[in-house]
Amino acid sequence: MAWSTPIEVPSLIKDLGEPGSLGTESTFHGAVHFIAGYLGRFDFKLFRNGGQPLIERHTGEMREEIIIRLGSNGVRGAYVPCSVSLHVSHQGLRNVRERYFPGSGRAPIALFSGNVGLLQTPATYDLWNVSTEDSLSHVTDYMRLEVLPFLEMLGSPAQMRQAIFSRELPQLSVATSLEWLLLEFGHADARQFIRLLIDQGEIVVKDFWNCHDNLKDQKQIAYQPGEVLHNVAVIALSHDLCRRWLY
Repeated sequence: MAWSTPIEVPSLIKDLGEPGSLGTESTFHGAVHFIAGYLGRFDFKLFRNGGQPLIERHTGEMREEIIIRLGSNGVRGAYVPCSVSLHVSHQGLRNVRERYFPGSGRAPIALFSGNVGLLQTPATYDLWNVSTEDSLSHVTDYMRLEVLPFLEMLGSPAQMRQAIFSRELPQLSVATSLEWLLLEFGHADARQFIRLLIDQGEIVVKDFWNCHDNLKDQKQIAYQPGEVLHNVAVIALSHDLCRRWLY
């Protein structure tokens, strides 16, 4: 609603903001260049994605994209709403997922995708007003405090493994966490993670084995968004994680 609904801006603020101020689009693009300039210190580069500003960094098989979108109903000189989204992908995930993402297209490689507000506690969907220089410093502060440390962790297998096993990484789904462990550490750690989910009661062991065994009778198994038990069983069966029994 905040994105699509006009905001009530007092006429006094409008009067103060309008004289000599840039239009909302010009202010927005200035903000994008300011943020990109800050992130340039960390090897990010600004591109145009079909006219949409894209701030991007490649590290090995990892691709990190920060997309900034201008909202509607801006007020010249007073209110320039924008959202900031983060998309992280890893080429190696395709090899893990291709066994249970059937179809003509290639398996997805997304590791995380969403509003940067999801990185904080409690998670939120943030909308930024970038009409002033002060507001831009708030955005870059958030990048420094939340976004960059998150990306640093994603690039560190040891930190990621610890965060996954301590269940301190809510930004990644259970299935994605399991896939990542398979990618970086192999079957033993993936199997250990399933055991942890069972021990902590996130997955009922009887339900897991029933689902796992029922999948064996299906000609084609596939990932189902939001179905934690089903997806863990699909990944386990596809990669033969349970040849050595969990218990």
